[in-house]
Amino acid sequence: MKVSPLGLSLAVAAASAPLASSEGCYPAHVAGTDYKAGDKVSFNSTNYQCIWGYETVCKETAPTGGISAAWSNAGACSGTASVPPPPPPTAKPTPPLWEKTGCPAAYAAGTEYPDGTTVSHNGIVYKCRGFGSGSNWCGKDGYEPGVDLNWGMAWEQLGSCSGQIAPTASPTVPANAPGCPAQYDPEAEYAPGEMTAIGVMVYECKPAWPLSQYCNVYAPDNEQGGPLGWNKIGGCDGTIAPTASPVAPTASQFEGKGCPQAYAVGGDYSAGDKVEYKGRVYECKQWPYSGFCGQANYEPGTTYGNMGWNPLGWCDGTIKPTAAPTIDPNAPGCPPVYDPSVVYQSGMNVEKDSVVYKCRNYPEGGYCNAGPNFAPGSTNSAMGWIKVGSCDGTIAPTASPVAPTASQ
Repeated sequence: MKVSPLGLSLAVAAASAPLASSEGCYPAHVAGTDYKAGDKVSFNSTNYQCIWGYETVCKETAPTGGISAAWSNAGACSGTASVPPPPPPTAKPTPPLWEKTGCPAAYAAGTEYPDGTTVSHNGIVYKCRGFGSGSNWCGKDGYEPGVDLNWGMAWEQLGSCSGQIAPTASPTVPANAPGCPAQYDPEAEYAPGEMTAIGVMVYECKPAWPLSQYCNVYAPDNEQGGPLGWNKIGGCDGTIAPTASPVAPTASQFEGKGCPQAYAVGGDYSAGDKVEYKGRVYECKQWPYSGFCGQANYEPGTTYGNMGWNPLGWCDGTIKPTAAPTIDPNAPGCPPVYDPSVVYQSGMNVEKDSVVYKCRNYPEGGYCNAGPNFAPGSTNSAMGWIKVGSCDGTIAPTASPVAPTASQ
């Protein structure tokens, strides 16, 4: 049978056109509705179905009858289709009870939670994951446990809970308990072995670094962070009887009498330099640790101060000032002025502000060409340069060599 071109075109068009829906028209599309994959709507007397993976587009964009990645054309419609009611929501399963009885403290947005802290939220117990460095996302926006999309990156679900955790009994103080040290002060700085009290409970700052650094990070009674830096000693009663006024160590412990110059952030400190900070004397460590001595956040006696400083003891008063330095009239002239564009080798001398510096041997000498932060006289100068002494003027040029005479 011979088919005409016109008939073939009509047949192809009929085959490619959407079939008419026999179900009637589904509810009209309403912009902003939270459509799910498989939901059916009608638009301009045509039925459409939301395609999986394009739910957000289905919510924001109406089907137009043309080509759409979000809506599949289900055919023309008329009348009203009977839409079955949506199934009842499935109840979220409740995890088993966690290991303890009662719920810990409720989660509060914006709170800084130490690593390992447990909280309760909507009847579920969560534990702050942390990263082992005291820094975590548990109190940040966008990590509300069990709610926000990425909550699992900050919290670990431990189980369900009900009620409250029963408070612990008040500590019992023995009849012969010693007096209490000073009450804990969050603004104070505690040294290894130092005692403090919260109520009638005595705590000792752990005597060994690095654990002692946590004494100035967490309070002794902090559930998670306290045990990192503090030892619980026991109960106390009353106050400790005052001892005699402390006696400062003898001057023989230090260079000269009294306290050395006060520490200043950004100072040009070298190995062996001594400073006073809050009534204590510290000595700058040898290279490479001496590079920390002048940097911020590494002040002596602070959490990270031990990176560059050794504690020596207490001091009293001030050291008698020495005479102003004078330049020896016989001092040699100055070598070339430091130039950051020059590549310096180990052993080369330069001058900066009438002071001579010598580039260290390998590998420390690599810092001599590490840029302005390691230039002579800078905060990190000692990493690559040795301070030699003062100079005056310029080095006199040597005489021109004289060729020997023929008779020689």
